[in-house]
Amino acid sequence: AAALVAVAISPNVCNVLFFTSQSAEIGQRAALEKIQEIATANGLPIDNIPALSMGLRMGEGTAALLAVPILRSSANVLSDMATIQDILS
Repeated sequence: AAALVAVAISPNVCNVLFFTSQSAEIGQRAALEKIQEIATANGLPIDNIPALSMGLRMGEGTAALLAVPILRSSANVLSDMATIQDILS
């Protein structure tokens, strides 16, 4: 809900949104669809598919806390992983 309010106030917020978990709640799906609609109307790219699907219903950011280590690991793989050239030299 907070993401939808932020996007409604300033559509450019879409540039920094990352959805962490697919909730079992119907309201989340409706909010994601509305955010996608606002982003599209303003020509902004957005991936409204959540990264994880854990069936959480708590709503207090648990999925965000669980996703942070995964995101950090992914970023490290992309930026710090050795290439075959690095290994052979």
